[in-house]
Amino acid sequence: MVCVEIKECGIKVVKDIEISWPSNEAIRLANAILHTYQMSEYEGTEFEIPIETICKFFNEPCTPESAARISALVDEILAEPVAVMNKVLDRKVIIWKTYDFFTLLMPIHMSSGFIKLNINLDYLRITKEFVVNPYLEF
Repeated sequence: MVCVEIKECGIKVVKDIEISWPSNEAIRLANAILHTYQMSEYEGTEFEIPIETICKFFNEPCTPESAARISALVDEILAEPVAVMNKVLDRKVIIWKTYDFFTLLMPIHMSSGFIKLNINLDYLRITKEFVVNPYLEF
């Protein structure tokens, strides 16, 4: 458990949630998704990322194989939710609950040309406030 005290306002924050990390490529994709969301934050939490953009990000041609690889990386990110245990969020005690970084709004296929997802703001808040070593770069 890690305790951080903010002396100016006398607040003590306890960060004791740890998450396991996905592969380096999945972490790169997760951070790219986070930064894409942050750049378009005024538009809401639901957005589309062109598969071609992700392929360029990994310096790969856009093929059905690369779409399958992107899908596997997304699955890897979604396989690492944050589990919250005995924390107070919005004046409610969370005994035990998991939060995913985002929700896919449609399956990933090369024919669709994009990934459609919805960012979970609770995941971002929880990760920022309580996770000791998040893989997301805020």
